[in-house]
Amino acid sequence: EKMSNYLNTPYYSTDLVHAGGNYMADGLGGGASSDLVYSENSYSNNQIHGIMEDYYGIGTYHVLPDPNNTYIDHIDCWGKYLSPSKILIRSVATSHAQYDEIEEVVDYFENTTTSYGDPWEIFRVYTPSNQPYTNSIILNNKVLVPIMNSGWDDDALAVYQDALPGYEILGFTGSWESTDALHCRIKGIPDLNVMSF
Repeated sequence: EKMSNYLNTPYYSTDLVHAGGNYMADGLGGGASSDLVYSENSYSNNQIHGIMEDYYGIGTYHVLPDPNNTYIDHIDCWGKYLSPSKILIRSVATSHAQYDEIEEVVDYFENTTTSYGDPWEIFRVYTPSNQPYTNSIILNNKVLVPIMNSGWDDDALAVYQDALPGYEILGFTGSWESTDALHCRIKGIPDLNVMSF
Protein backbone atom coordinates (compact mmCIF):
# COMPACT_ATOMS: atom_id res chain seq x y z
CA GLU A 1 0.00 0.00 0.00
CA LYS A 2 2.84 2.41 0.82
CA MET A 3 4.51 1.56 -2.47
CA SER A 4 1.30 2.14 -4.43
CA ASN A 5 0.96 5.55 -2.80
CA TYR A 6 4.59 6.35 -3.63
CA LEU A 7 4.15 5.27 -7.26
CA ASN A 8 0.63 6.73 -7.51
CA THR A 9 -0.74 3.47 -8.85
CA PRO A 10 -3.73 1.32 -7.82
CA TYR A 11 -3.32 -1.12 -4.95
CA TYR A 12 -4.86 -4.60 -4.99
CA SER A 13 -4.54 -7.05 -2.13
CA THR A 14 -4.82 -10.80 -1.80
CA ASP A 15 -4.34 -12.94 1.27
CA LEU A 16 -2.28 -15.48 -0.67
CA VAL A 17 0.76 -16.41 1.42
CA HIS A 18 3.86 -16.17 -0.72
CA ALA A 19 6.96 -16.36 1.40
CA GLY A 20 9.94 -14.16 0.62
CA GLY A 21 12.19 -15.51 -2.09
CA ASN A 22 9.81 -18.18 -3.32
CA TYR A 23 8.74 -16.31 -6.42
CA MET A 24 10.29 -15.17 -9.66
CA ALA A 25 8.70 -13.62 -12.71
CA ASP A 26 9.89 -13.27 -16.29
CA GLY A 27 8.22 -9.89 -16.87
CA LEU A 28 5.98 -11.27 -19.61
CA GLY A 29 3.29 -13.11 -17.65
CA GLY A 30 5.34 -16.14 -16.61
CA GLY A 31 6.38 -17.01 -13.08
CA ALA A 32 7.74 -19.80 -10.93
CA SER A 33 7.78 -20.94 -7.30
CA SER A 34 8.48 -24.07 -5.36
CA ASP A 35 5.45 -26.08 -4.30
CA LEU A 36 5.75 -24.49 -0.86
CA VAL A 37 3.16 -22.06 -2.21
CA TYR A 38 0.67 -24.95 -2.27
CA SER A 39 1.33 -26.15 1.27
CA GLU A 40 1.42 -22.73 2.96
CA ASN A 41 -2.04 -21.75 1.66
CA SER A 42 -5.50 -23.12 2.30
CA TYR A 43 -6.51 -22.54 -1.33
CA SER A 44 -6.62 -25.35 -3.86
CA ASN A 45 -3.79 -25.48 -6.39
CA ASN A 46 -6.17 -24.25 -9.12
CA GLN A 47 -7.30 -21.35 -6.93
CA ILE A 48 -3.67 -20.37 -6.32
CA HIS A 49 -3.02 -20.33 -10.06
CA GLY A 50 -6.13 -18.20 -10.53
CA ILE A 51 -5.00 -15.71 -7.87
CA MET A 52 -1.56 -15.53 -9.48
CA GLU A 53 -3.16 -14.64 -12.80
CA ASP A 54 -5.75 -12.22 -11.39
CA TYR A 55 -3.43 -10.33 -9.01
CA TYR A 56 0.05 -10.80 -10.47
CA GLY A 57 -0.67 -11.22 -14.18
CA ILE A 58 1.01 -14.65 -14.14
CA GLY A 59 -0.75 -16.74 -16.77
CA THR A 60 1.94 -19.43 -16.89
CA TYR A 61 2.93 -20.44 -13.38
CA HIS A 62 5.61 -23.11 -12.94
CA VAL A 63 5.35 -24.73 -9.51
CA LEU A 64 8.07 -27.28 -8.79
CA PRO A 65 9.17 -29.45 -5.88
CA ASP A 66 12.11 -27.88 -4.07
CA PRO A 67 15.20 -29.83 -5.19
CA ASN A 68 17.27 -28.64 -2.26
CA ASN A 69 14.87 -30.20 0.23
CA THR A 70 15.77 -27.62 2.89
CA TYR A 71 13.67 -26.09 5.63
CA ILE A 72 12.98 -22.97 3.59
CA ASP A 73 12.03 -24.37 0.15
CA HIS A 74 12.41 -21.05 -1.69
CA ILE A 75 13.07 -21.01 -5.42
CA ASP A 76 15.81 -18.38 -5.17
CA CYS A 77 17.99 -20.93 -3.36
CA TRP A 78 18.44 -22.88 -6.60
CA GLY A 79 17.09 -20.88 -9.56
CA LYS A 80 16.86 -17.39 -11.02
CA TYR A 81 15.15 -15.92 -14.09
CA LEU A 82 17.80 -13.76 -15.74
CA SER A 83 15.53 -12.53 -18.54
CA PRO A 84 12.32 -13.65 -20.24
CA SER A 85 14.36 -16.27 -22.09
CA LYS A 86 17.21 -17.16 -19.70
CA ILE A 87 17.25 -19.06 -16.43
CA LEU A 88 20.12 -19.81 -14.05
CA ILE A 89 20.00 -23.09 -12.11
CA ARG A 90 22.57 -24.28 -9.61
CA SER A 91 24.69 -27.33 -10.31
CA VAL A 92 26.42 -29.70 -7.95
CA ALA A 93 28.69 -32.73 -8.20
CA THR A 94 27.08 -36.09 -8.95
CA SER A 95 27.96 -37.15 -5.39
CA HIS A 96 25.91 -34.29 -3.88
CA ALA A 97 22.77 -35.37 -2.00
CA GLN A 98 20.48 -33.22 -4.18
CA TYR A 99 22.11 -33.90 -7.56
CA ASP A 100 19.23 -35.94 -9.00
CA GLU A 101 16.55 -33.51 -7.81
CA ILE A 102 18.39 -30.47 -9.22
CA GLU A 103 18.85 -32.20 -12.57
CA GLU A 104 15.11 -32.99 -12.62
CA VAL A 105 14.46 -29.25 -12.42
CA VAL A 106 16.83 -28.70 -15.35
CA ASP A 107 14.98 -31.41 -17.30
CA TYR A 108 11.69 -29.69 -16.50
CA PHE A 109 12.82 -26.34 -17.91
CA GLU A 110 14.43 -28.05 -20.92
CA ASN A 111 10.95 -29.37 -21.73
CA THR A 112 9.01 -26.13 -21.24
CA THR A 113 9.08 -22.94 -23.26
CA THR A 114 9.50 -19.28 -22.44
CA SER A 115 6.74 -16.71 -22.71
CA TYR A 116 8.02 -16.16 -26.25
CA GLY A 117 7.32 -19.85 -27.02
CA ASP A 118 11.03 -20.62 -27.42
CA PRO A 119 13.20 -23.08 -25.47
CA TRP A 120 14.83 -21.73 -22.31
CA GLU A 121 18.49 -20.80 -22.46
CA ILE A 122 19.71 -22.51 -19.29
CA PHE A 123 22.83 -21.36 -17.49
CA ARG A 124 24.41 -23.36 -14.66
CA VAL A 125 26.37 -22.07 -11.68
CA TYR A 126 28.47 -24.52 -9.68
CA THR A 127 27.63 -24.56 -5.96
CA PRO A 128 29.69 -27.41 -4.47
CA SER A 129 29.28 -26.16 -0.89
CA ASN A 130 25.73 -24.88 -1.39
CA GLN A 131 26.86 -21.33 -2.16
CA PRO A 132 23.90 -18.96 -2.67
CA TYR A 133 24.97 -17.72 -6.11
CA THR A 134 21.43 -17.93 -7.53
CA ASN A 135 20.13 -15.72 -4.72
CA SER A 136 21.07 -12.55 -6.58
CA ILE A 137 19.16 -9.46 -7.63
CA ILE A 138 19.05 -7.55 -10.90
CA LEU A 139 18.58 -3.80 -10.54
CA ASN A 140 18.70 -1.55 -13.57
CA ASN A 141 21.83 -2.63 -15.47
CA LYS A 142 23.55 -4.19 -12.48
CA VAL A 143 23.51 -7.72 -11.10
CA LEU A 144 24.30 -8.01 -7.40
CA VAL A 145 25.65 -11.49 -6.67
CA PRO A 146 26.36 -12.91 -3.21
CA ILE A 147 29.89 -14.27 -2.99
CA MET A 148 31.51 -16.32 -0.24
CA ASN A 149 35.26 -15.63 -0.56
CA SER A 150 35.56 -19.11 -2.01
CA GLY A 151 37.44 -20.47 -4.99
CA TRP A 152 34.19 -20.67 -6.95
CA ASP A 153 33.23 -16.97 -6.71
CA ASP A 154 35.02 -15.90 -9.90
CA ASP A 155 33.43 -18.73 -11.87
CA ALA A 156 29.98 -17.74 -10.59
CA LEU A 157 30.49 -14.11 -11.59
CA ALA A 158 31.72 -15.27 -15.02
CA VAL A 159 28.52 -17.27 -15.55
CA TYR A 160 26.45 -14.14 -14.89
CA GLN A 161 28.66 -12.11 -17.23
CA ASP A 162 28.29 -14.72 -19.97
CA ALA A 163 24.51 -14.83 -19.51
CA LEU A 164 24.02 -11.07 -19.24
CA PRO A 165 26.48 -9.23 -21.47
CA GLY A 166 26.18 -5.49 -21.05
CA TYR A 167 25.30 -5.77 -17.37
CA GLU A 168 27.69 -4.80 -14.59
CA ILE A 169 28.19 -7.92 -12.46
CA LEU A 170 29.03 -7.05 -8.86
CA GLY A 171 29.98 -9.52 -6.15
CA PHE A 172 29.06 -8.78 -2.56
CA THR A 173 30.33 -10.50 0.56
CA GLY A 174 28.05 -10.65 3.57
CA SER A 175 26.63 -12.93 6.20
CA TRP A 176 25.14 -15.11 3.48
CA GLU A 177 23.82 -18.59 4.01
CA SER A 178 22.82 -21.03 1.31
CA THR A 179 19.19 -20.18 2.06
CA ASP A 180 19.52 -16.46 2.72
CA ALA A 181 21.27 -13.94 0.51
CA LEU A 182 20.60 -10.89 -1.64
CA HIS A 183 17.28 -11.75 -3.33
CA CYS A 184 15.93 -12.75 0.08
CA ARG A 185 16.85 -9.40 1.58
CA ILE A 186 16.26 -6.86 -1.23
CA LYS A 187 13.29 -5.91 -3.35
CA GLY A 188 13.36 -3.68 -6.39
CA ILE A 189 10.93 -0.89 -7.20
CA PRO A 190 9.33 -1.27 -10.65
CA ASP A 191 9.78 1.38 -13.32
CA LEU A 192 6.17 1.99 -14.38
CA ASN A 193 7.32 3.87 -17.47
CA VAL A 194 9.40 1.04 -18.88
CA MET A 195 8.27 -0.12 -22.31
CA SER A 196 6.78 -3.58 -22.43
CA PHE A 197 6.74 -5.73 -25.53
